[in-house]
Amino acid sequence: MSDRSRGDTLVVEGVSKRFGSTLAVDDASIRVTRGELIGIAGHNGAGKSTILKIINGQLAGDAGSVTVNDVKRAADQTVAHPEKIGVRTVYQELSLCASLRVDETAAIFDHSARGLGWRRTAWKNLAAVLDDMFPEHGIRREAKINDLSIARRQMIECASAFIDSTVPPVLVILDEPTSSLDAAATVGFYAYLQRRAAEGVSVIITTHRLHEMIDNLSRIYVMRDGRVLGEHAAATATKDSLVDAMGLASHEEARTPTASALGRETGGVARSTSSNEVIVRLEQSGEDGSPEALEVRRGEIVGFAGLEGHGQLTALEAVYRAAGRRGRAGRNRRTPHHSVAVTGDAAYVSGDRGVRGIFPLWDVAKNISFSSLASVSSAGLIRSDSESALVGDWYRRLGIKGTSADPITSLSGGTQQKALMARAMAVGSDLLLLEDPTRGVDQATKSDVYELLRSQADTGQTIVWYSTENEELRNCDRVFVFRSGRVVATISGSDATEDVIIALSFGDSTDSTHEEELAR
Repeated sequence: MSDRSRGDTLVVEGVSKRFGSTLAVDDASIRVTRGELIGIAGHNGAGKSTILKIINGQLAGDAGSVTVNDVKRAADQTVAHPEKIGVRTVYQELSLCASLRVDETAAIFDHSARGLGWRRTAWKNLAAVLDDMFPEHGIRREAKINDLSIARRQMIECASAFIDSTVPPVLVILDEPTSSLDAAATVGFYAYLQRRAAEGVSVIITTHRLHEMIDNLSRIYVMRDGRVLGEHAAATATKDSLVDAMGLASHEEARTPTASALGRETGGVARSTSSNEVIVRLEQSGEDGSPEALEVRRGEIVGFAGLEGHGQLTALEAVYRAAGRRGRAGRNRRTPHHSVAVTGDAAYVSGDRGVRGIFPLWDVAKNISFSSLASVSSAGLIRSDSESALVGDWYRRLGIKGTSADPITSLSGGTQQKALMARAMAVGSDLLLLEDPTRGVDQATKSDVYELLRSQADTGQTIVWYSTENEELRNCDRVFVFRSGRVVATISGSDATEDVIIALSFGDSTDSTHEEELAR
């Protein structure tokens, strides 16, 4: 970490930005010294993403100034090519072109890749950063972006921001860069940032994983309702102090409910549900080759945990494909290691809301009601009063801000995720499948989601939940830990700490399934 005597990479003074009647950024000032890693914390809609877009010149502010490397401009001036002044940005909503190969994508970020061997040059430069930032990334140069998992796409975007092209990076802006990364990849990511900071590269990070800011950054600015309320030294900050500064209700970043609060029985056994009916059945071969059956019952919340790429998503998607239509029996599906059978129907919440979640041209109401049109229609026509009642009910239950007529893209990432949760839950399916549903969501919203999931389970809905944040799986009744495509342990939610899951995730077996999923 650098000190202030090394000079400033960035000075933001009195920046404001208004969208209609909403004051998104209000007289904000920020300073970043050369080679410093700083964070900006705040709830969804606090103004973090807006001020970052003004800093990199994508968005024009209304007042104030931005100075990068001693070059000052008025905040109302946009910048056509910020990379030419050494400013790189990785946005929360990933923006890679799905139809391109990895090496072709690398060339978009690497302006030094020219001539007949441009693909090879671009891949060489990207791979050098990937290998240093994420040593176990497993990304192949010929893979199509569309075939990669969201975590692998996030790795590519992060690595691309640090390629030493014709103009090397001076200031790198990272908006929720680790939201899809598991614990092991996150450790490597921050270690890389520390090395680049020692070389003089400055970095601004926004993330709702507050412990990451505290453990890895030097200072943290806190924003609320568009204003910068102050800065905190990371060395003396705590999760509670940051949450209090943001004006949110105080709680742990990963809630640790008591056994009685979750209705669990003693001894780490899953809580007593209203039925012993098996909704999901996974069959796999045990270590000795004998068959093993893993069952999820009605009204139970079960988490899928382990290192990213070890079969959790493969199993989750197989469960969805095995689910039957409403009122029909499910079908058997197979993965490389499991036979999957499901009783009843399922709703799925994708963690990749930009690609597999929202309908960007529709308003919030249509995004919520889309999967429930049959219940709000008569004679093939949508009853507007029924649709409004359904949307209004979920607005209240999830605390969604704004009006349902707003474009879905006008909402913050966390609020968009709430809308996707509302769409899935409004269907009233037997089974709710969650793919990292709190990615990029603030802590207050996470707590709302945890409480809502528990209330849904209490009504008899079964929930299967995959998360890259192991600690939040403590809100589950049981957790299946995956390694090399198989479930290697089943633990109670109360035992699902980061240390326990990481310990269970590592093994000596060769991981062919891991390589297979990394290429997805």
